[in-house]
Amino acid sequence: MLTFDSSRRPFKRCLKSTRLRAHLVHAAALLLGLLISGAHADASNNTGQVQFAAAFQLPQLPQVPGLPALTGPSADWRQFDSFFTFVVKRFGDDVPANLKDPLGDAFLDSRYELTSAVAPGQGGNPVPQLFIDGWKRLSPIMNQALPALPKQTASLYSSFIGAADKLALTGGAGLNLTPDALKGMAKLIAPSSTADPLAYTTTVDSGLRTLLGFGAPLPIGKQSRLDHRFWPERELATVISFWLGRSAWAAEPAASDLNQMLPDPKDLERYLTAVRNMLTELSEKLATKSNLSDEHKPLYRQIVFTAAWQESCWRQWIKKGTPVASTTGDVGLMQVNRNTWRSLYDLKGLNGDIQYNGNAGGEILLYYLTKYAIRKNEDKQAGGNLARATYSAYNGGPGALGRYRGVRQTPVWKKVDEAFWEKFQTVSAGNEMAVKSCYEK
Repeated sequence: MLTFDSSRRPFKRCLKSTRLRAHLVHAAALLLGLLISGAHADASNNTGQVQFAAAFQLPQLPQVPGLPALTGPSADWRQFDSFFTFVVKRFGDDVPANLKDPLGDAFLDSRYELTSAVAPGQGGNPVPQLFIDGWKRLSPIMNQALPALPKQTASLYSSFIGAADKLALTGGAGLNLTPDALKGMAKLIAPSSTADPLAYTTTVDSGLRTLLGFGAPLPIGKQSRLDHRFWPERELATVISFWLGRSAWAAEPAASDLNQMLPDPKDLERYLTAVRNMLTELSEKLATKSNLSDEHKPLYRQIVFTAAWQESCWRQWIKKGTPVASTTGDVGLMQVNRNTWRSLYDLKGLNGDIQYNGNAGGEILLYYLTKYAIRKNEDKQAGGNLARATYSAYNGGPGALGRYRGVRQTPVWKKVDEAFWEKFQTVSAGNEMAVKSCYEK
């Protein structure tokens, strides 16, 4: 659990300083000048007044030397994530079509960064740096969009850009973003919105999925709706024995049955065959749905096989009722991260249904293969490879597409990328069942 320093000096005591009062007046003048210069709306409407009132909800101004912090406790990372998502979605409604893809890149890279920043052991308050880095990605896109926007809409974003630039200049530990500051920023671009921009929810957001190009939400399986209720171990063993004893059920179990099974060494071949069949079926359905070319379908299926091997050794469960999970929030068969993909996938489904988890991971892999690796011609780069590019992005976000080629690659990521490549070569040779090596002593 992250903790934040909520201490502050009493405001009344600070006002006793004449010098400080002068600084406050100067800071207010700076903000007023920013709002006036940033607003392009006609004086005949009240847009400027709305922006002015909203902006003064930003209690944290760029720091003036000698001026103590006048704000309260910082917003936590969940509030910041909600704020950033709110801003991206709002901007996504107005951004020209040619900037939607860059906006999606900025959003996903910021989500991957957030996942790393809030990982156990990081410590400190990640919000200031998340804001600065997120704004570095978002600022050029907003500025580029301004000329194409209607005058009044451009005025709203101009005010937001100016305020965000001022805050970003503070930088580092000197930047304290409070919940009120974030709400004030959100009000600049959505003055009539009644939604709470800091409300953190894990509900699947159809609008966010559409913005990023994922389309309608994945269907939730029966197992997910049952809220992860599993049969007792003794009853499960009896049922499996019953299956194995019937000739009609002697083949592989269905995907829904896999939710009740662990990769028992005594029945490993049957379990892995069932998972392979499930991965084959879901990859074919996803590829067909997205109109993936016949040329790339075998490659995509091999990527799915390999990523599932790399991430979990083809397993959803570590023990009965407990999914395979990492300390950073990756979960299940495809290790889909709960923070990175918040509101894009159902958390109960990711945790409790191997088929839903597989579909989510398969959809993300297809997204990176088609929208990034193929579209950006990664296979034509020196040392380029579509499968490796797809997995690098899956593991590290859009900005990591070329990581496997040594682009901003650290020794840790080099090891990860090489491990994927080794497995992929085995899979592409037709030996995906070599995944059983995970279970051999």
